[in-house]
Amino acid sequence: MNAQQIRQVLTDTELTASTRLVWAYLNLADEPQNSASLGKDLGFSHSTVSRHVGALKDRGLLRRANGVWLPETLR
Repeated sequence: MNAQQIRQVLTDTELTASTRLVWAYLNLADEPQNSASLGKDLGFSHSTVSRHVGALKDRGLLRRANGVWLPETLR
């Protein structure tokens, strides 16, 4: 992923700041994260995590595999 691709997501005004935070966290995390670990690490409720990962998944920025959320490579 290059700087332009990162900037594209971080400046996307159709995503909330918290949704962009979840995306950035998942891209920088040392290990894949599940919804529970995201909520714990970021201080979000389960429903808040679900809303943010849903928005990212709908945009093709995230996918779920084996119970964890994985960021998709931007094209």
